[in-house]
Amino acid sequence: MNRGLLLLVVAATSVSAQGVLSPCGQAVYSEYNSQERATGTCPIKYSTAIYSYNINPNCPWQEGSPPYNVEVCDPILFDFMKCRLNATGLLKADGSFNDAAFKKTTLQNKCSSDAKFSTAYQPCRDSTMKYLN
Repeated sequence: MNRGLLLLVVAATSVSAQGVLSPCGQAVYSEYNSQERATGTCPIKYSTAIYSYNINPNCPWQEGSPPYNVEVCDPILFDFMKCRLNATGLLKADGSFNDAAFKKTTLQNKCSSDAKFSTAYQPCRDSTMKYLN
């Protein structure tokens, strides 16, 4: 899975327990599915980049061998992911990630009191934003 969605996946994984999702985990997965539908023309506009990413052996989107190559793979989808985040209202006017919007509208504040989410969110967010910003 690409870096732009890493935040969602790690957050969901951190709040799930034995296959049963907390309200926070449900909000994360629900948002992932709604982002898929709400990205407008981004998949069409960046179809060449998406195809290039999907066929690149350095960019496995499933776990396995070879390991994901950040230097090669992240730049391929950078513009697509910014388009997608913009289409879903998660970018500020300056192009940076809107953390407050993500927590309020995306997660509907369902993760505010989830200790596992709080523990996983900040390090994951910081790592992901290194690539976005």
